[in-house]
Amino acid sequence: MRLFWLLIVLVLAGLFLHLNPEYKTRLMELASDAGSTFSPAGKTTRLYKWRNAEGTLQITDQPPSVDIEYETLDYHQDTNILPQPPQLQNK
Repeated sequence: MRLFWLLIVLVLAGLFLHLNPEYKTRLMELASDAGSTFSPAGKTTRLYKWRNAEGTLQITDQPPSVDIEYETLDYHQDTNILPQPPQLQNK
């Protein structure tokens, strides 16, 4: 009996998402933000690394003014950007 009700709920949820594509799109966005595999391409974040007039390192999501040299940094959602622990570096 529980399996019957589970199937009913799944069918109704599928029908609801089919009839309301905006909810389906939003659900897919939320799932991809949570690290799910619904989005095969994954997300990429682009950052800009540069030094200001005082020489301080800046990392921002917007490029600096035109006359400042900068480096672009692309981080992929599925890539680990943390450094490897020292105990694992020489093995």
